Amino acid sequence: MATGPFDSQITFVYVADLERSAHFYGELLGLDLARDQGACLIYHVSDSAYLGVCNHRPSQPEGTIITLISDDVDGWVERLVAAGLEVEGPKASARFELYHCFVHDPDGHKVEIQRFDTPLA
Repeated sequence: MATGPFDSQITFVYVADLERSAHFYGELLGLDLARDQGACLIYHVSDSAYLGVCNHRPSQPEGTIITLISDDVDGWVERLVAAGLEVEGPKASARFELYHCFVHDPDGHKVEIQRFDTPLA
């Protein structure tokens, strides 16, 4: 049974330094590179979700939150802090029924790593 009208999803963000962002998303977060388009790198996030980072336009981090879902929020906090990054959290949110933390990528995009208290449908 289909869960939506689309086959997959890509979120694109613009970055100032593609190599620096490749280190953050590929090395620190461990995302696999799905496609190198030269000016854009597309990372595989899950079975049908992707994240693209591009440097052919100015970085625009305001208003963007990239949310990655993981059961191991605490493990991600440890890994990111060990890499020298400032991490906000982890903390629970009763309002949104989740447990999460925040970190910023090299261009200031807010990245949230969260676990839902109850799984998505």
